Amino acid sequence: MGTSLGLDARVQWFGWGGLRWERLLPFIHQSLRGRAAPDVLLIHCGGNDLGNTKSLRLVADMKRDLQDLHRRFPGTKILLSAISQRRWWRTANPGKIDKTRKWPWHPMAFLAP
Repeated sequence: MGTSLGLDARVQWFGWGGLRWERLLPFIHQSLRGRAAPDVLLIHCGGNDLGNTKSLRLVADMKRDLQDLHRRFPGTKILLSAISQRRWWRTANPGKIDKTRKWPWHPMAFLAP
């Protein structure tokens, strides 16, 4: 598949291991500085916050920031990946965190179409 995921498109990857949600917007803005707005923005973030941030707070922050991105990049399709399962979590009870990860609280469900 390669780095373009088999798509007939130019794909650019920006990553930061250990990224927490609170640093996501500054990271996106820095990564896109001087570039045209993307057609698609795929976000894989939030797993490092589980066990460190209360779930309801995390959902509220995600909702706020995704709405902000939608306002700033109205022509961009914003995709948020599910939080991946892990063999172990650095914080708290692994069973509790995995249950929270699976709970259907996905913030994109709260965004207006």
